[in-house]
Amino acid sequence: MAQGNTEVETAIVSSSDDQPTLPVRLESPQSSGGRLAGTWIFGLLLTSITYGCVVLGQNNPEMYYAVVAAAVVIGLLAALLVWSAVQQTLVFLLIPATTVEVEFESIAPGATMRFCVKQPGPIYLKSIRANLICIQHRERKLHTQKEGRSHSRDPERILYQQNILDSDGGWLFPGQTRQWIAPLTIPQDAPDSGKADSQVTQCHIEIWGRTHMLVGFMRQYTLKVRQAE
Repeated sequence: MAQGNTEVETAIVSSSDDQPTLPVRLESPQSSGGRLAGTWIFGLLLTSITYGCVVLGQNNPEMYYAVVAAAVVIGLLAALLVWSAVQQTLVFLLIPATTVEVEFESIAPGATMRFCVKQPGPIYLKSIRANLICIQHRERKLHTQKEGRSHSRDPERILYQQNILDSDGGWLFPGQTRQWIAPLTIPQDAPDSGKADSQVTQCHIEIWGRTHMLVGFMRQYTLKVRQAE
């Protein structure tokens, strides 16, 4: 049963029917394979550094405590990264891709439109949530290249964030797809997405899912916000 939004429509349909429910399918800017490989590389690199610290401490008794303390800190970071890599691998291998569709190519501030989340099986979902989030950061052009970069980037700040879907899940067997259709409204004072001067504004729909395993997933989809012409 859907929670938090009484206007949610949900249904289970056949996965073989790949016809769009809404006209526009959103794209995800994330590369799951690249992100997964990067997490594994950094996790294994820190694991190797931890092992090197332990060996160094054993061979240098006068530095033992300092080296072991560093090994503990680096080892904890390595363990977190490896665990994250294991989770991402399970998601990549076991959880079918989520699809998000919307009514229009772009939406104006203050406007409302429907969106549709589709999750194919096989999977057991404890719950699924969708958040609408807008972030902004500033890019500055460097007069001289630094570390191969021609631009610097300020930390991102969240302009607005709201929950637009919060629903129970359930079993989805092979050949089944569950879809949720709900409205979303862009805040009246939301800026256009894109780059204006040095300000970069991005609007996303984030899909968060929880499964019966010790695994959850987050998938992000780009939404265009434009002033009505």
